[in-house]
Amino acid sequence: MRPIPRTFSHIGLSVPDLDAAVRFYTDVFGFYTILAPTEVTEDDSDIGRMCSDVFSAGWQPLVKSAAGSQKDSPDGSIENT
Repeated sequence: MRPIPRTFSHIGLSVPDLDAAVRFYTDVFGFYTILAPTEVTEDDSDIGRMCSDVFSAGWQPLVKSAAGSQKDSPDGSIENT
């Protein structure tokens, strides 16, 4: 029989509705938020380098408007709507 992991350190998910996803994973699995959503930029910080490794150099951060909507611009970046 294969051993089954009992713990893990962290996960990363992309979801269309962050608030709904947090509620779901909290209610269903008992997960809790350790670090609230933060702005990440392409720089020499640990998280900046990790995102460059994952998304390639020149990646663009997601930008949300006050209303919470977003759209892709013609150059591939995200624009407020």
